[in-house]
Amino acid sequence: MSKESNENEQMELDRAEVRDAVKGLPFKPVHIPEFDDPDYEPGSVRQERRYGRPDSNTQPITRFLGERGMVDILTSDQIEELFREIHWCCEQIRRLSESDSEDPDYWQEALKNTIRLMQRIEAAEEELFIANRQLVVACVKPFYWIGQIWISDFLQEGSRALANAIRKFDFSRGVPFYAYSQRSIQNRLRNFFRDHIRTGALGMKPSHDMTRMLEVIQKWRDRHGEDPSEVVICEMTDLPPERVKRLMPLVRQWERMPDTPLSLDAVLGDSRSSLHELVADSHQEEVSAGTERGEIWEAIGQLPERMQLILKLRFVEGRTLEDVGDEFGLTRARIKQLQDEALHKVRVLLRQTRNR
Repeated sequence: MSKESNENEQMELDRAEVRDAVKGLPFKPVHIPEFDDPDYEPGSVRQERRYGRPDSNTQPITRFLGERGMVDILTSDQIEELFREIHWCCEQIRRLSESDSEDPDYWQEALKNTIRLMQRIEAAEEELFIANRQLVVACVKPFYWIGQIWISDFLQEGSRALANAIRKFDFSRGVPFYAYSQRSIQNRLRNFFRDHIRTGALGMKPSHDMTRMLEVIQKWRDRHGEDPSEVVICEMTDLPPERVKRLMPLVRQWERMPDTPLSLDAVLGDSRSSLHELVADSHQEEVSAGTERGEIWEAIGQLPERMQLILKLRFVEGRTLEDVGDEFGLTRARIKQLQDEALHKVRVLLRQTRNR
């Protein structure tokens, strides 16, 4: 093969990589007049990271904020500069890919510049994410009453919403990023909460104010045949209107939770007991083992995917808590909590099925 053929082949590979990079950009095009100036280049906002030393006793919130380092809260000007940097880099990559040049040297240099610009985009995106993690914590705060066992899951879901907000945000419209991302995180957390309520996956411990509100709603419903207004709830609970308005959606979701099971007969532990033995209910009439096992796996199929996988790894493949923890990147204690909660939910679903 001649030298010219090798150069042409390499040029095609370089050109394909540059154009594939454009297709893979997760940011929608945002153009401002400054990008048309060939001499314009936005600055790079990079803060020095501060690292702590988390241990097994570190709370989920502290661990979440400490991962990947901590930085100061960004000003509005710094946030805009970071978004300018991201979208300017995207614009440069698109322009490189649109060239009709047949010069191998051009595409070789274009690929180098594309890699450099992609690295700059990732660094700016990381800076925005790290600096706004406290917003995720603030949005998760209204769900603290659910219990510490679920905080890590809500933080993870909030992080996904923040990352998605960074990629979808259009800074040229003048909307504050704080307001946009807060709305995105809150909506995603509400949906996450609602989905788990429907499946009965969340075992919740309501706050004192929620308990008072629900008592008032139930008493009023019994006497008048309808739900009280928020004004009535405020008067009967002595709670401020803004707190009642904020808690009302959570109270409604709490009302839709599955009934609490009558009993939990087995003491769960990291033993060699089978899944069938762990969820067996001695109060039920005897049925064939095959039918009962079928009901169990049907109930397991209604659990969230993670709980299903944990039960299958533990009781089908026979893995230890440590092995399953390594699979999910969680501690042995966390896997034990999720396993016990999954078995609890299976009991609830079986009881509901047999009482129909």
